[in-house]
Amino acid sequence: MSTWDKLLASRPVLVCVVPMRKPSFYYLPASCEAVELRLDYLDRLDFTQEIKELIENYVSHYPTIITVRERDEGGNHGVDPEIKYKLFEFGKGIGALLDIEVSLLMRKPDIYGDLAEGSIVSRHVFSKDVNSYELAIKDLDVARKFRALIYKVFSINDNDFINLLNLLNAGDIYVAVIPRNPMFRAVSIMMGSALMFCSTRGKTGPGQLSIGLCNKVKMLKAPLSMFDRE
Repeated sequence: MSTWDKLLASRPVLVCVVPMRKPSFYYLPASCEAVELRLDYLDRLDFTQEIKELIENYVSHYPTIITVRERDEGGNHGVDPEIKYKLFEFGKGIGALLDIEVSLLMRKPDIYGDLAEGSIVSRHVFSKDVNSYELAIKDLDVARKFRALIYKVFSINDNDFINLLNLLNAGDIYVAVIPRNPMFRAVSIMMGSALMFCSTRGKTGPGQLSIGLCNKVKMLKAPLSMFDRE
């Protein structure tokens, strides 16, 4: 059983997000079960030896997710597509989990198809005019096609939250539901979202809970699960 399979057996995996504003290694709080490196926060991201060594350092210490977010899905800086691919290829080669946007995968399946296998395939909905549940249903087919490990959906639309929670029972693929509403994030933890992204060195998204609060909510999940057996 892989490291991520073991972690996901007691989901949600609490992921501490590191907005990488400079290429530095940080030890994380003990409650962090994994780390997400938001490399799109670097002003001049490049495929350098320094960045490779940084990624290697994190991977050697923690289960690591590498994210280089596109601007239209909440990315902080624009990134050269060739550099993004090289970083993903390198990260996957040393055991990191990649976060690849569904939109990017659909645009460039020949380039990102192999990388998507065993990775996170994600969608970020920032428009209230978009039905994120209907979009997620279609996205799941894409994630299954490319044999992703996890499908992740972030949405600002509170009205879609209950329907999105129903996707947690997809069965054949792990699903992470990340709402903007912080109260709904707590509910998502209790309901067993595959992942929950938590702040430790500054928030990288609206509604993000601190790792301390994420951990407290997850600790409540176990005793409350007894009601499922009543």
